[in-house]
Amino acid sequence: MFKLRAKMLEDDPYLMQRPFHEKRDILVNSQLYECLKMMPKPAIHHSHVTAACSVKFLLKLTYYDIVYYSEKENLFHVSAIRCTKPGYIECIKLRQYW
Repeated sequence: MFKLRAKMLEDDPYLMQRPFHEKRDILVNSQLYECLKMMPKPAIHHSHVTAACSVKFLLKLTYYDIVYYSEKENLFHVSAIRCTKPGYIECIKLRQYW
């Protein structure tokens, strides 16, 4: 990825200094963007340590009957009404198998 970024800056040394609206098309049509689109998408793209809750707190949330998990999607879903998304199972039910 660093080589792709270096190539983009070699082609246009002022790319990073331009306003976003001027460089958006260049960025979206780049090989670097294609590479980033293929990466798996986590639950959050990034988190600031000062704004993140603890792992212990997140684990406690999985004891509520409103939290669902999909192994295929590797995602959690929270819903006050029953989750009907295919492949999502209540975390409480998953705990029966652990």
